[in-house]
Amino acid sequence: MKKPYLFSLLFTASLLLVSCGGSGSDGSVAGQTFSGAEKTFVYNLFTTEYLWFDDVDTTVDYNAFTTPQRLIDGLKVEQDRWSFTLTSAEYEDMVNQTTAGFGFGYREDFMVYLVRIDSPAWNRLQRGDKILEVNGEVASNENIAAASQNLNVSSTFTVLRDGQSTSFSMTPRAYSFKVTQGKILSNDVGYLRYDSFTSTSVGEFEAEFSKFKAAGIKELVVDLRYNGGGSVDVASTLLDNINDQHEGQLQVYLDWNVNYKANNSNYYFGEVESNDLRMNRVVFLVTRDSASASELVISALKPYLGESNVITIGDYTHGKPVGMGGRTYGSDYYFLINFYVRNSINETTSMSGIAPTCSAEDDLTHLRGDEDETMLASALYYIQSGNCL
Repeated sequence: MKKPYLFSLLFTASLLLVSCGGSGSDGSVAGQTFSGAEKTFVYNLFTTEYLWFDDVDTTVDYNAFTTPQRLIDGLKVEQDRWSFTLTSAEYEDMVNQTTAGFGFGYREDFMVYLVRIDSPAWNRLQRGDKILEVNGEVASNENIAAASQNLNVSSTFTVLRDGQSTSFSMTPRAYSFKVTQGKILSNDVGYLRYDSFTSTSVGEFEAEFSKFKAAGIKELVVDLRYNGGGSVDVASTLLDNINDQHEGQLQVYLDWNVNYKANNSNYYFGEVESNDLRMNRVVFLVTRDSASASELVISALKPYLGESNVITIGDYTHGKPVGMGGRTYGSDYYFLINFYVRNSINETTSMSGIAPTCSAEDDLTHLRGDEDETMLASALYYIQSGNCL
């Protein structure tokens, strides 16, 4: 039986995706008052449930802060790069894979690195496109954002693709998207692109594992290069799908602060199901944006498969060995760091991240899943030779 999907998150908001939401970057919502009672609630979370509660500066005048995120930033400790807040609407959008806008991410040079599956930009923009113009104006953060927020109104994008300038229209809208895409590569290798550990994604990757099982894949590559995390329960289910040999054995446990040890929880390999694989080696494609639940899966497999059979290709991962239980106040959701994540031999991911087995660049000149893309090519070479490319 598959696991329920609870309110424990391992998540880092590390991606700039072109979509529009209901709040500003400081967690404020137009017309909503940040009350004194709510400020006291947040302060009490920091001095009780927060993982580093005993390091919080209790002399801070928490009533002086005007928005939820600014209060969090004012109280969190130096090593905390992650505590954040969302409105209830933003949270529901995140877990249900719904949002509004175009659905692509770009870098400072306006090079597209990610297009959400089934978003308005899907099959229009491509990874590696360089945005030159938006509606006839030189591309800027401002005009891309303005076009994204102008829902149901078409905009014209001019991009540089394969050395050629091309123009096309896109219309931002409310949409649902997928975070999973699978394919069978040469030499019976299964490839799984997985972008976020959301509860609604379980059906997506379960379907891909059914295809992998039917195809009799011999090796598995999991592409987590932009996956900032999500639900611990979903990560546990993904582990079940990867290896069915350890039913009932500990995957990870969540280790709260000294005053909240009653909240500690264990996650175990579940009952074997028909689409579960028996991978004795797994290759992960990772970058600095691979965080939290992505790191949990890698760490949890190492005691069972061995260090030499859990391969990471790319860069160091983000380095987030901690997670959040989540608390609500009115329409605000607070995700403050509550616990360490420890694998079955009590190890945590380093704050510096997981070192790559083989270094490889994130190659924007090829689509993800293309066997010539540098990270995937490096993974396939390692599978065949046992060496880095």
